[in-house]
Amino acid sequence: MNNNKNKKKKTTCPYPYGTGIPLESSVAMRLAYQMSGLRGKKLIKMFPRYCKATIYNHAKKPICSGEIKHDRRQHNKGRPPKLTKRDGRMIISKIKKLRRTRGSFTSKRVQLEAGMTHVSNRTVRRLMNAHNYRYLRSRKKGLLLPKDLPARLRFCNEIRSQGLTINFWRNQISFYFDGTGFVYKENPMDEAFAPKAREWRQPNEGLAFGCTAKGKKEGTTQAKFMVAISYTRGVVLCEQYFGRINGEKFCRLVDRCFPQAFHLSINPYDKLFLQDGDPSQNSALAMETFEDLGANVFSIPARSPDLNPIENFFHMVGEAIHEDTIVKEIRYETFEDFSARVHEIIINFPNTEIDKIINSMDRRIGQIIKAKGNRIKY
Repeated sequence: MNNNKNKKKKTTCPYPYGTGIPLESSVAMRLAYQMSGLRGKKLIKMFPRYCKATIYNHAKKPICSGEIKHDRRQHNKGRPPKLTKRDGRMIISKIKKLRRTRGSFTSKRVQLEAGMTHVSNRTVRRLMNAHNYRYLRSRKKGLLLPKDLPARLRFCNEIRSQGLTINFWRNQISFYFDGTGFVYKENPMDEAFAPKAREWRQPNEGLAFGCTAKGKKEGTTQAKFMVAISYTRGVVLCEQYFGRINGEKFCRLVDRCFPQAFHLSINPYDKLFLQDGDPSQNSALAMETFEDLGANVFSIPARSPDLNPIENFFHMVGEAIHEDTIVKEIRYETFEDFSARVHEIIINFPNTEIDKIINSMDRRIGQIIKAKGNRIKY
């Protein structure tokens, strides 16, 4: 009991934390500490109602209530930026250039093109993010016009009303025809491991109405081919061309290549082939050339790559070129070697894979009708 009596009683602050103390007490603590120079037990004994921490917190405050404590953060600029404003302008200009020349690209390619070897790729990505560039999914299909939906729906309904089944797509259409280009790269392995489903772009940047291609390929060097595929016959036409194609140039290609293509196709007699609405392929001069050959065009609605199986074939050829690059580890290639490699991959493409694409045509018609003319997964 005596031990308990000898124990010192703990002093508790009558003003809990956060409620504050009277202003006069706070000022008295400041005067005693700063003007009278009291410290330690003497200072604490003057204010027995308050704990030591509270006393010293108030004692060290400025005596003048209007005095503002100097905030060093206002003058602390932090670390200097690793990229200057000029570097930022250079990176943005290279993004716009790569958009024209490559279509899709990696942040590493932007860094190399801009010559920013003194910083990490993470720093470059942060600057791209600051300018609203994100690594988003690629936009592969153009936006449909308001008039396209009823046109596509009407086309598919006519196919069903005429009773055109899978046999029509397999045997009555001689071949499916279109042209494409594959971008030449001096070092194919440079972009071989880059994800193909995403690209650096702004959220509002993409394809405009009426556009059917992914990105822009102007300014690039491309190996361009006119290709035709036929059911069970595979590739029946693969002709490389150079420069822009026009009506006259296209007609010369038709005169030179179409007779052999029809001869190799599944139906060499009806000479009915499917193509899209490319202006050079549907010009008056082209129609006269088709008539002279006795060929008939089966046209599909505008902006409908999902109704032309050869578009899926081109995608598969692109994947085959990508895989061939990785397997052969091609780090340097001339344009002539690239063209020859693409030509070989196209003409040797398995017929069974082409047949699978054509067999999906009847299913595509049903899906477009169900979607009321909107895009489908093909």
